[in-house]
This record gives sequence, C-alpha cells and structure tokens, in this order.
Amino acid sequence: MRHEKVAFIGLPAVGKTSIITLLSENRTVTNYEQTIGISFGFVTLGECEVSLFDIAGQDRFRFLWNGFMRGAKVIFVVTDSTPINVLNTRKIIEEFCNKPNTIVLAIANKQDLPGAMKPSQVEDLLNVKTYGMVAIDPRKRTKMCHILREALEQIIIERSN
Repeated sequence: MRHEKVAFIGLPAVGKTSIITLLSENRTVTNYEQTIGISFGFVTLGECEVSLFDIAGQDRFRFLWNGFMRGAKVIFVVTDSTPINVLNTRKIIEEFCNKPNTIVLAIANKQDLPGAMKPSQVEDLLNVKTYGMVAIDPRKRTKMCHILREALEQIIIERSN
C-alpha cells in the first residue's frame, strides 16, 4: 500500500479541520473550535493511505508552515470564499506554496454562505485549480474524496514522467 502526505493550509476559521474531519471520520463539525497546533486524520482511497494534516492558521503559527509541509505531495490551500480572505490566501500561495514536486490546489469553502465568490472567480485570483466546497455538508464527502483522488492520480502521472 502506498502512503502519501497531504497538507491543508489557510487562514483561521476557513474550514481546514472541517474538511479533514469530513474525509477521515465521515462526519461534519458542528461547532467551531480553533486549531491550536496541528490537526490530522487518515483516509484510505483504493491502494493509497493518505495522512491529512492541517496547521493552525494564526500568524503566530506561520513560522511552522514550511516544516509542516515538508514531504507533502499535495497542498490544499483553503479559503472561505470571501473577497478579503481570497486576496490574503493569494499571499499565502505566493509565500508558502512554491515547493518542487508538489501539487497545489485551492478549496473555495463555505460556498453556501451569502456573497461567496464562485470557485471560478477564486481560481482566477489565486491562479491555481480551485474547487468549491461546503465542508459542513456530509453530502460533500464524496466530492472531496474525488478531488483528493484526482490529486493523488496526478502525483502518479508526474512521478512516471
């Protein structure tokens, strides 16, 4: 069985831990609890066991991000789909997501909220492939597993080239 590390980064309260909980525990988070340090989970997709990690998004934890992302083959940058958050997320991508041999994707979370930017708009601003998500909707687990599986398949393709 193959093992891969996947990292989730983003500003505080954008849904990183909610996505990991949805994937690894097949349940939704109903109450917001600030991540202090690191949150993690595991999911098996076919022949691949995936370690899912997110690190707290507060400024005081940013010095840990580069070390935390070491070894991750996929980095999901999570934003809450508000214009200000998307613009700040663009800065995160520029500063932290220039890792060689790493796939960077964005999750435009909280698509259910009024005023949420469409994933295509977020993608235009972030300049990385972006997927819409509602991490507190249990019906979205299948979609998130599909997104993760596609990213892992892309790793296999890039390794074989």
